Amino acid sequence: MKAATRNWVARWGWLVWGAVILVVSVVPVAWVFGLAPESAWAQSGTVGHAFEFGLLAVLVTAATARARDDREPTEGFLAGAVAGLAYGAAIELIQAPIPYRSADPRDFALDALGVVLALALLWYGRRRAQARRVALAAAGSDLRGGGR
Repeated sequence: MKAATRNWVARWGWLVWGAVILVVSVVPVAWVFGLAPESAWAQSGTVGHAFEFGLLAVLVTAATARARDDREPTEGFLAGAVAGLAYGAAIELIQAPIPYRSADPRDFALDALGVVLALALLWYGRRRAQARRVALAAAGSDLRGGGR
C-alpha cells in the first residue's frame, strides 16, 4: 500500500467505515444479506457485529495515533474503545424506531466484545513489534561492538 493511501486510511478510514456501519444498520436485513437463507443471518450477524465495531475501534485508534503522531498510542486505545462502544449504543438507539429493525442489547454486547477483542489484538501486536524492535536494536548494538 502506498504511503499516501496508508495515511488517508489512518486518518479517515474510521469515518468511511462508520458510514458503512450506519447504512448496513438501517436498511432491511434482506438487503444486507441478499439471497442468503435466513438461518445464515444469525451467525453472520454475530460475527458481523463483532467485526464491524472491532474494526471501527482499531481505525479510531489509528486515527488518534496519527493525529498525535504517536508511535505508542495509549490514549488512542481509549479513544477507540469509547468510539466503538458509543457508536454501538447509538446504532441500537437509531434502530429502535425503525419498524423492520430492532434494538437488541445482545447486539450491543457483541459490538462491545468486538471492540475489546480487536483492541486487545492490536495491543498485543504492538507489544510484540516493540519487543522485536528492541531485540533487533540490541543485536545490532552487539554486532557493532557495543555489547562488550
